[in-house]
Amino acid sequence: MVKFRHLLAALFIYLSLAYVCAFAQSTFTQIRDVVTNSNGTPFNGMVVITWNGYSAPGGTPVSQLSASARIYNGALSVLLVPTTTATAGTYYQVVYTSSDGTVTWTETWQVPPSTTALTISQVRQSTTQGSGSSGGSSGSGSGSGYATLPIDISDVTNLSSDLSTINTSITTLNTEIAALGAPAITALTNTVNSLSTTVTGLSTTVSGNTTSLSTLTTTVTGLNSTVTGLSSTVSGNTSSIATLNSSVSGVTTTVSGLNTSVNTLSTEVATINATLGSMSSTAGGLSFVDAAAPAGTLNGTNATFTLSGTPYPTASLSVYRNGLLQSNGVDFSLSGTTLTFLGSSIPQVGDIVQTFFRVNASGPTVTFVDAETPGGSVNGTNLAFTLVNTPNPAASVKLYKNGLLMSQGADYTISGSTMTFANAAVPVTGDVLVAAYRH
Repeated sequence: MVKFRHLLAALFIYLSLAYVCAFAQSTFTQIRDVVTNSNGTPFNGMVVITWNGYSAPGGTPVSQLSASARIYNGALSVLLVPTTTATAGTYYQVVYTSSDGTVTWTETWQVPPSTTALTISQVRQSTTQGSGSSGGSSGSGSGSGYATLPIDISDVTNLSSDLSTINTSITTLNTEIAALGAPAITALTNTVNSLSTTVTGLSTTVSGNTTSLSTLTTTVTGLNSTVTGLSSTVSGNTSSIATLNSSVSGVTTTVSGLNTSVNTLSTEVATINATLGSMSSTAGGLSFVDAAAPAGTLNGTNATFTLSGTPYPTASLSVYRNGLLQSNGVDFSLSGTTLTFLGSSIPQVGDIVQTFFRVNASGPTVTFVDAETPGGSVNGTNLAFTLVNTPNPAASVKLYKNGLLMSQGADYTISGSTMTFANAAVPVTGDVLVAAYRH
């Protein structure tokens, strides 16, 4: 990179002075050397080379031309038009200036024609004293062109007079201080001492504040750690609360479903109790129809079915579809012996429809048993359960498992007072059995 920059500098000088060639000669001389400081280190800075001017053929004056190049690590290489074959009195003025501006000096060069590169010492004619903080040399160990130390006062322009002026000012100041007298000096000293004490106090205060600030910083750091811990705890609690809310929501849904089931069961039990109560009060002059299937086609479209008699009273009619008690006015309507199913309650193919009701006719005196729990273990394996009395007739038995009417002959059979469940309908732990019958 440095070499490239040197070549650029040389090319610049070449272009700047190129047209001189037309008036002098067509060849150039290369100056190539290493410029060093007085301590032997490579010189770094700027060199400005100026052609002092001359008269062209015919006496036409030519103004001064100059070009500059930057010197890196002392390397210098330039192409110059020879001066020794030009108009008499022609020369180059070369000015060096260090990168930090502390060293500068000037040289005069006379460049002869040469087909080989020349060193600075071969073209330098003279060196003028420069200025700077250090001396140096330029080119192939040649003589110093810098001022040497120590420097005499007389060597520095106006330095002697300036020092004299300063000495006069100091003398005048001493005279003025002496004129102030001891009291004034003492007062000034006291003032300075007082200021010193004040500054010391401020220093102590600042030191104390620094300690307090350090303590405060430690406290704040501790608080930050505590807040971070609390934040983590709150985050964990938030997750736990969210999980708990989800669980509560699930429980609420389950409880809501149970409430609906309980309400439905309560309605069914109330209807059964009302029917049984009505039956008990009028049983002396009534006959009973138990588990009778109404006449009609089960095909999913037929809604009208016919009972074997007219229910008396009307509220004595209980209609079960697949063991589920139907609601009068919602699932069906009754007119005389005509039973009409409504909407989505129309029986489908394969459904089991059973009716229980009383008719106005003389019959034997009977006794009712309501909500009896059959004897037997509800454990998922026991099939046999026993009633307290023998039902009469057997068809009068209404056996509910978890509120759903079981189908006699399909879900269980009865012999005397013993009921035997089919394997598919065996009660499991937690099931509730309730029986109602006449005897």
